[in-house]
Amino acid sequence: MLPALDSLFSAAAHAGISSIVLGMPHRGRLNLLTDLLQYSPTALFHKIKGGAEVPQNLGAEGDVLSHLAVSPNLQYDGASNPIQVSLLPNPSHLEAINPIAMGKTRAKQYSLLKTSPTDCTLGDKVMCVQVHGDASFAGQGVVMECLGLSNLPHFTSGGSVHLVVDIGYTTPATGARSSVYCSDIAKMIGAPVLHCNGDQPEDVVRVMELAFQYRSYFRKDIIVDLLVYRRCHNELDLPNLTSPLMYEKISSRRSVPQLYEERLMAEGVLDPNKIASIRSAYKSEFEAALSRVPSHVPSAVMLEKQWSTMVWPASPSADRTPETGVPQEMLKTVARASVTIPDGFEIHPKLQRHVKNRLASIESGTGLDWSTAEALAFGSLMLEGHDVRISGQDVGRGTFSQRHAMLVNQKTEGVVVPLNEALEASAGKLELANSSLSEMAVLGFEYGASWERPTLLPIWEAQFGDFFNGAQVIIDTFVSSAETKWLKQSGIVLLLPHGLDGAGPEHSSSRVERMLQLSNDRYMYDASEPFYNINMHITFPTTPAQYFHLLRRQMKRNFRKPLIVAGPKTILRLSAASSTLHDLEPGTSFQPVLRDPAEVVNASTAKRIVLMTGKIYYELLKEREARSLDSNVAFIRLEELAPFPFAELREALKEYAQVEEVVWLQEEPRNQGAYTHVAQRIESILRELGIGPEGLVYKGRKESALPAPGIGKLYAAQQKAVIDSVFEGLV
Repeated sequence: MLPALDSLFSAAAHAGISSIVLGMPHRGRLNLLTDLLQYSPTALFHKIKGGAEVPQNLGAEGDVLSHLAVSPNLQYDGASNPIQVSLLPNPSHLEAINPIAMGKTRAKQYSLLKTSPTDCTLGDKVMCVQVHGDASFAGQGVVMECLGLSNLPHFTSGGSVHLVVDIGYTTPATGARSSVYCSDIAKMIGAPVLHCNGDQPEDVVRVMELAFQYRSYFRKDIIVDLLVYRRCHNELDLPNLTSPLMYEKISSRRSVPQLYEERLMAEGVLDPNKIASIRSAYKSEFEAALSRVPSHVPSAVMLEKQWSTMVWPASPSADRTPETGVPQEMLKTVARASVTIPDGFEIHPKLQRHVKNRLASIESGTGLDWSTAEALAFGSLMLEGHDVRISGQDVGRGTFSQRHAMLVNQKTEGVVVPLNEALEASAGKLELANSSLSEMAVLGFEYGASWERPTLLPIWEAQFGDFFNGAQVIIDTFVSSAETKWLKQSGIVLLLPHGLDGAGPEHSSSRVERMLQLSNDRYMYDASEPFYNINMHITFPTTPAQYFHLLRRQMKRNFRKPLIVAGPKTILRLSAASSTLHDLEPGTSFQPVLRDPAEVVNASTAKRIVLMTGKIYYELLKEREARSLDSNVAFIRLEELAPFPFAELREALKEYAQVEEVVWLQEEPRNQGAYTHVAQRIESILRELGIGPEGLVYKGRKESALPAPGIGKLYAAQQKAVIDSVFEGLV
């Protein structure tokens, strides 16, 4: 594998490639790090002996030995410039790094294209290399998802070179795949496969050079199947327990270095008298590196190059509440641009109303719906120099036909993105990547782009909230944990449509409880720790203005954090949930807690406070008005669940010192939704303020194995009971 990659890097360097993005699992990783990628052996031994690979003052907790990363510049003889090889940190989940490598590669190519369009075309300067194991290449579905993305317009990166290290190991091929070769999955895109015997290193080198030439000429994926074997899994494993015959053969074989050494000596290339001194010198280098372990101090490799304007999120210089409001004239300019239709371009007749309503709302300054606020956030960021990329299934029109950020000519099927056409040429660009029916690979791709481009607003939208479960591996091993493990910041945004509205189990919930379990949100407020480093923001906005400010906050801060948005469905066009231009102007910002207006509810007469998240708020408003109970019950919405808004909620609750009961209400079953996360946090505030003598009262659905029932009448009865429970005992 090492000569294979060395020859590939050399061929790329001589061809003018400036950067390689390398994704690989753990097999052979440590040898690659130290022997080819210039990783410090002392740092490696320090980690082996239990030391940290990152400075401890940053609050990071690190990762295991076989996930280490490095990004050296390698200079090859005869190449005009060095080539940067970025080995990405990987989780133990095999093949999960593949889409991240692809997304980072395309993002790096895009950056070069924008800065120097005459010097770079897709694949000329940056190449993606993926190293696989044979069992995972055949067995992990994300491999198929990534191959499916490889030639799509918004996802191709000019071809990847795949090196499959076909080690076999203890599972026989008959139990590992249903095809003859592990590489047969590549037939789905017609990619050529080169099978090569690992006992012949010179053949391996020639094969990799051929693979590079193919990729460079056709800009397509190519697979090299390196047929080798593995002597042992680790120092404690005995593979002959289950594969005795195979490992009897392996144990009797001379190793690849021994075979090649004998050949070179027979050909007179290698002097037998020098072998011992070569080995001794090599070992001495590592012995010296080992001796330096006690004095080794880990250093942080982060916030370099394009990230140099960012700061560590937990530092005092981090700007957590930047100005996100936008002048009215810019908002109007963006709104008009978002529905500007080129002359002769025929849109669908029903979209005429969409255009008319947006223009009317922007002129009146009232009635701004969700998609308008989103367009204003996108366009204003673009005018400030940011690019926006949103991917997922049908994101151009929006799953609920609400977005219409791209328009399709009804006569020719030509496509136009109005914001790109109507805003000034110097503005950033909006890329609408209608994706294949993939969750894991597409989210991984966008996440990889976020590692490369801090000036990009990268968004992945699930068609329905629950659909992210196909991408759970990416969320668990990258989105929620990469900063703590690897010091990697990301501004990725996950839009997860959420809301119980009778649509059944898989179309109701974004499983916000899972996201909250993945957060490192603190249990209680600690004033001595003002710069708490939350791993990701988990939000539940209920107004277009709140969503607008969230998107802008994501890019206006001088650091990057993943943003999870439990997005709306039924309130996308709800007039009661609309915002005004004033809500978006300078001086306004995202509010983690929204309380009832003082002119609606008298805090001195309210007997019950109902805390909640989401669209049920608007159902409760109607019911409260119908029952004429405005003076008896107050509603407070938690719009950001992590980090938990201790200070903001405390201030809101202080107004209701005479209240008799504090309720947490949710549509989701008790074992789901936000209740298990917020209950103890809210109760700590109630105890401090002396409010609600019985503590927090839960109201909502009982525990369930489903996010929502699939029987319409049952859903309606449950929902009515949830709403009625809010007003029980009030007159």
